[in-house]
Amino acid sequence: MPNTQTINGTCLCGQIRYKAVAAPLFQAHCHCQDCRRNGGSAFAALVFVPIESLNWQGETHSFCHNSDSGNTMTKHFCSNCGSQMFGTNSAKPDRIHIKVGTMDDAKWFQPQCNVWASSRLPSTPVSPDVKDFATMPPAPTKK
Repeated sequence: MPNTQTINGTCLCGQIRYKAVAAPLFQAHCHCQDCRRNGGSAFAALVFVPIESLNWQGETHSFCHNSDSGNTMTKHFCSNCGSQMFGTNSAKPDRIHIKVGTMDDAKWFQPQCNVWASSRLPSTPVSPDVKDFATMPPAPTKK
């Protein structure tokens, strides 16, 4: 897991600019149907950071829906170009994910796992070094 990163990025049209200074909490490729639909791709590449570490300028709109687990998922996107930027999960209100494709420099990104691998499209290439979870793995318990 990388140490503290300064993560900067923008939407397609440049109306939204963001910055997070944080050690990523979790990095993953998500293959669930919701991520595929909202991103228009075979999977979503996501970095989770503490919610208080992320600041952005520009107007976002949001869309809420229920996940398979019954949690409320909120997607934040650019009100002008529609780029998906961030997302939250009501079960983990202290963190937010950033879509890796919106980052200015994501060379350091390394997924820890593939979540919802049971929904992965058969044609999606995967690294044998990245662990698969059929659904969402349980959060580590705090000691």
